Amino acid sequence: MRNALLNWTTWLLLLAAQGAALAQGTWPGRAVHLVVPFAAGTAPDMVGRLLAEGLAESLAVPVLVENLPGAGGTLGVDKVARAAGDGHTLVLSGDAALVVGAAYGVKPPYQVASDLVPISQLVLTPNVLVVPPELPVSTLAEFVALARSQPGRFSYASAGNGTSSHRAGELLNAMAGLDMVHVPSSGSPLPDVMAGRVQLFFANAASLPLVREGKLRALAVSSLQRLPALPELATVAESGYPGFEAVAWFGLLAPKGTSSEIVERLQAEAAKALARPAMRDRLQAMGAVPVGGSSAAFAALIAAETTKWAAAPMSVRR
Repeated sequence: MRNALLNWTTWLLLLAAQGAALAQGTWPGRAVHLVVPFAAGTAPDMVGRLLAEGLAESLAVPVLVENLPGAGGTLGVDKVARAAGDGHTLVLSGDAALVVGAAYGVKPPYQVASDLVPISQLVLTPNVLVVPPELPVSTLAEFVALARSQPGRFSYASAGNGTSSHRAGELLNAMAGLDMVHVPSSGSPLPDVMAGRVQLFFANAASLPLVREGKLRALAVSSLQRLPALPELATVAESGYPGFEAVAWFGLLAPKGTSSEIVERLQAEAAKALARPAMRDRLQAMGAVPVGGSSAAFAALIAAETTKWAAAPMSVRR
């Protein structure tokens, strides 16, 4: 009797293991939900939709994009952090929701290290320092001299608290000894900059067509390397502020509990999508640099950036 009971138990365990293996082997069994915590039509939304197209083709299931902007991206990330870790809910997060804290006005209700699983850094996007075309400056040095001559008059826009445009503005404030006031925006600040209501904005490189049309004037780029699309534009570091770097990046994450097998598959499929010539061309036209790195590399980036910006100068009065 005892042997029969053991055999029956063993059979049940084997059956359960086979069922689990079958379920894992058939993932994804339904549509994948990709949360993009940015407004429709923005650069990260375009990245998300390009990625969704590539993943839908390789995974052979629909990949549905949901825009859920707000609170520096933390609303969308929080929704995914609370979801089941079954590989059917993902988030395309920007750096702000992952690496900055209360000093920047970002107070996420989740813990990145314990509530989320990094899959891959997808792209990085250098920012272009732009000013209204009517402003009588053509270089960063001229802008700094003008801003210093009129303390408290100048302001800089951002795409929201904690974003790279916010951090870049504060970093320039600190390194150049300026007193620009931070003006965060829930949408695109570009209309306010073009109209001269705000004097400076570290804009996504997708703003370059407006620069070429004369609607904005570009003074520098926020990355350590110059932009291939505009090689004559100097970096902020080259313009008298060595070491200045404040770029945006976006990555793919899943909720805690997502299996390593699913994470590895998603990383491989995301890298495959980013490597397609048509997708690379579309991303580069937006000023985005495809990355597609490993889960471990993405986790290391999040940790390093968290440390970097925790130590960076910042004024909470803005």
